[in-house]
Amino acid sequence: MILLNRSTSDSLNKLLVKKSPEEIISSIANNYFKNKVVYVCSFGAESAIILHIISKISKNFPIIFINTLKLFRDTVFYKENLIKSFGLNNCVDVYPDTGDVEQYDLDDNLWNQNQNKCCEIRKVKPLNKALKGYEAWISGRKGYHNDERKGKNIVDFQNDKFIISPLIVKSYAEINNYFLKYKLLRHPLYKEGYLSIGCKNCTSKANENGKIRSGRWSNSMKTECGIHFDQKD
Repeated sequence: MILLNRSTSDSLNKLLVKKSPEEIISSIANNYFKNKVVYVCSFGAESAIILHIISKISKNFPIIFINTLKLFRDTVFYKENLIKSFGLNNCVDVYPDTGDVEQYDLDDNLWNQNQNKCCEIRKVKPLNKALKGYEAWISGRKGYHNDERKGKNIVDFQNDKFIISPLIVKSYAEINNYFLKYKLLRHPLYKEGYLSIGCKNCTSKANENGKIRSGRWSNSMKTECGIHFDQKD
């Protein structure tokens, strides 16, 4: 039995730090967490890599897709195509609580008035509910996305869950090479300049500065939706 604490995450990180993404995911699924780990997938611009890896480990690997009801239709179609292409059988869609939407976003304009609250009711709270019963979840974040992610470990412990980031140390070139090597399907919006893809109201094309997430909440100081934040702070 794995102890749920930061000391364990430090130990796991030392064991996994030199392993490939394939080895990391295989180890946590087969040796450490078994059926207590899930992949939280956005089906965004780079999601196909981890989906491809887990499809080779188990077609029944659990996947959570947070459908905020604010996504691009292209994202939903892309999700359906990838699930079918990889033959994955255990993807669960989770949605915002109807009561929260009626209470906080009855006018469908919360994204414009209070972005943090919008993310809270449409992403953070649904994910927290869906993660009950799991000890760990896999994140597709990479260090080159922004400074906040650059300092993260492969294994972190947050909100009483382990967060596993198999691609955190990979470069933009390595990610692109993986897509090319395995001929993976790209998100339809990627070729239009959307390098990071979230909800349609808060996602635009990446700026010319080359920063991957520059198109997310581009007119504000916000850089993350909140699912990776310590909610006890």
